[in-house]
Amino acid sequence: MGTRLQDVRYGVRTLLKSPGLTAVIIISIALGMAANTTVFSIVNGLFLGALPVEDPERLVSFSEGRSDCSYPDYLDYRSQAAQVFEGVSAHRSLVPASLGGAGEPERIWGELASGNYFSIVGVKPALGRAFLAEEDEAPGRNAVVVLSHALWRHRFASDPRVLGRTLLLNGQPYTVVGVAPAGFQGTDRGILPEFWAPLAMTEQMIPFLARLDARNQRNNSWLVLNARLKPGVSRTQAVAAVNVVKNRLEDTWRKDQKRRRPALTLDAAGGLLDGMGKRAVGLMAVLTVVAGLVLLVACANVANLLLARATSRQKEMAIRAAIGAGRGRLVRQLLTESALLALPGAAAGFLLAALAARALSRFELPLPVPMVFDFTPDLRVLAFTEGLAILTGLLFGLAPALRATRPDLVVALKSDSAVFGRVSPFGLRNALVVIQVALSLVLLAGAGLFLRGLQNASSIDTGLRPENVLLMAVDPALHQYSPEKARQFVSQLRERASALPGVRSVSFLDSVPLSLAGSSGDFRVEDGARRTNADIYNVGSGFFQTLGIPLLRGRDFTLETDGERSAIINETMARRLFADEDPIGRQVQGRGGSYTVLGVARNSKSRTLGEAPAACAYLFLEPSPEKLLGFEGISIAVKTSVAPRALVRPLRDQIAALDPDLAIFNTRTMQEHVNKSLLLPQLCATLLGIFGAAGLTLAAVGLYGVLSYWVRRRTREIAIRMALGAPARSVLLVVLRQGLSLTAVGLAIGLAIALALSRFAASLLYGMSGTDSLTFAAVSVVLLAAPPWWPSWSPPAAPRASSQPPLCDMNDAAPARSTPLQIRLSW
Repeated sequence: MGTRLQDVRYGVRTLLKSPGLTAVIIISIALGMAANTTVFSIVNGLFLGALPVEDPERLVSFSEGRSDCSYPDYLDYRSQAAQVFEGVSAHRSLVPASLGGAGEPERIWGELASGNYFSIVGVKPALGRAFLAEEDEAPGRNAVVVLSHALWRHRFASDPRVLGRTLLLNGQPYTVVGVAPAGFQGTDRGILPEFWAPLAMTEQMIPFLARLDARNQRNNSWLVLNARLKPGVSRTQAVAAVNVVKNRLEDTWRKDQKRRRPALTLDAAGGLLDGMGKRAVGLMAVLTVVAGLVLLVACANVANLLLARATSRQKEMAIRAAIGAGRGRLVRQLLTESALLALPGAAAGFLLAALAARALSRFELPLPVPMVFDFTPDLRVLAFTEGLAILTGLLFGLAPALRATRPDLVVALKSDSAVFGRVSPFGLRNALVVIQVALSLVLLAGAGLFLRGLQNASSIDTGLRPENVLLMAVDPALHQYSPEKARQFVSQLRERASALPGVRSVSFLDSVPLSLAGSSGDFRVEDGARRTNADIYNVGSGFFQTLGIPLLRGRDFTLETDGERSAIINETMARRLFADEDPIGRQVQGRGGSYTVLGVARNSKSRTLGEAPAACAYLFLEPSPEKLLGFEGISIAVKTSVAPRALVRPLRDQIAALDPDLAIFNTRTMQEHVNKSLLLPQLCATLLGIFGAAGLTLAAVGLYGVLSYWVRRRTREIAIRMALGAPARSVLLVVLRQGLSLTAVGLAIGLAIALALSRFAASLLYGMSGTDSLTFAAVSVVLLAAPPWWPSWSPPAAPRASSQPPLCDMNDAAPARSTPLQIRLSW
């Protein structure tokens, strides 16, 4: 231990003697560590981390390629898999509700859960109790609710007397029986439920599931299952047991189906909902590779700087070796110094990553439901950073340490100059520069592709005119509106909104374009010869005028003449179903029956900005607004001649005048909504741009160090050349040729790697391929222009008379009394 402490003390003193070099190395390490820690923080927030429950390693979630299960199947799994599970619970995520009572009504989201949910998950309420088993038996009988800690705090001011109080959910009274503990946010990552109600209240909370008779239909999958393994039961044993039950259910209830469902798996509870995880994995893979490249560039840069530093320490190493220090002892000393550089660099990188992760946590996804992720670094991220710091210290410190502890003792003890042998074009330092240039080109190419993709996304024609459009949503279906009351509400809201000053047109829709969500269905012509899948929008009359989508043929909906079986299709759907024929007046078979085509609308973006033209069917909403099956409610779209935000309060007042208990939510302008759809390209372009700039800076610093070292090693040769009459231009060309040759090799290798990796990022780009030639040419030019190619130098002074004859070996170090040639390498 005394020797270790001696190494640390000596290393600290040595590093403090070169504060500038030490600072550059620490900054380089911090950039590489910050990139990797930031990406790991995102991965940790999306995929890792145990739930704050009892024995989280024994809590598993059912999965069969999708995350849903029917209610009858849940009952069978609960009863027939008791040999491996302590119990099986079920819940339905993303249940919307209008919270009424004291204060203004608000839209909240919760979960419907089985009576054993909290006991199986392993959570004890902070206040009151959880559901009782008998409260989940009789449908609609026990209207009880458990509040989330966050809702209890902000809505009820953390009042402990909330227990036993009655609150209104969707206009129905519910009794508060408990408050969940702080930190518990359910078992689906990213979703923050604000309340839990028994599954027996499904018909009251989700009316359209009642119309579908979801509790009794075995083919209606709508529940997520969790289970707690019995002590001593492995996950492999449980998987085998539940698949025996699954196969038995398939043989009993689904033997007539042509394709059997995939085998069940048991995943650790607390993951992303099915579908979201697959999209996130692709993005995280790209970011992980890019962050790794940044760290490799940083390590190569630091290794080069340490090699340059070792040049000035070769006499020290020679003296220590001459008096008996073994090579292992010297390597250990140099690796200790590398660790002393890596640890503060890692600490600085962790702080930078914490700031970046906090900013990323505030991004809002363009979804109709609340999705919140917390990327704040925790102990797992800290442990990752510490481990990476140790690995990084070994990675960039080992090669310089091995190289520095092999000096030529005779020559090193005679001179203070660097003596590592001849200058080789294939030396370690040159190889490191080539690696830096190659990896920096990969980073810059990725940044360039995503920046161009963001530029393309910003200029994409959405087919919409979002200017001066205000959106505001309500959900009358949650309040059990009758068909007559729902139609009356929509009609009266149209009249009241149209009468407001500054309103040009009014319409309604269920799903707002560019929301990443919505419904779709299969449509076909009368004879079934042609069919297509189309995105479905339920809209009111005036929709196309309000959102600026031109009607190319036919006419708009009118409530006086058109019923619920009317439809308007877009160009893509018309071409797929009717080819060159006129679709006006024709019938299309779709969800729920036959529809008469009234018009053809111009194509517009449906779910995302980067999609190809999608088939879209616009169905008439106003004749039957009560039949909407989604949980997005009904959005009123108002086209204004004034600033749309100025109409928020007047429009809310008109809705409150019709129903004061109706919650109003998702208030925003259409332009704000479209801007949110740029989140993914903005996020990718920002991260890749930062990583690319860091790589470029590190490559420039590394190349500068190599050229400085190369000129210093050949100072005597340059002096002799000039003394013999060589012009300054020829000396500059020698230096320039050295730098350009390294960069050319690095560019060639980097282009090959970038082209090979670009196809993995092609799906995340907008309007361009992953092999965009303009981007690759531009980043090559940037790499050629950024480093310090053009050295400026001042000619040496006239040599003084010296009794010592000059040495002529150009590979030898310059003698101690030789006249220094002043050469400056500029950025």
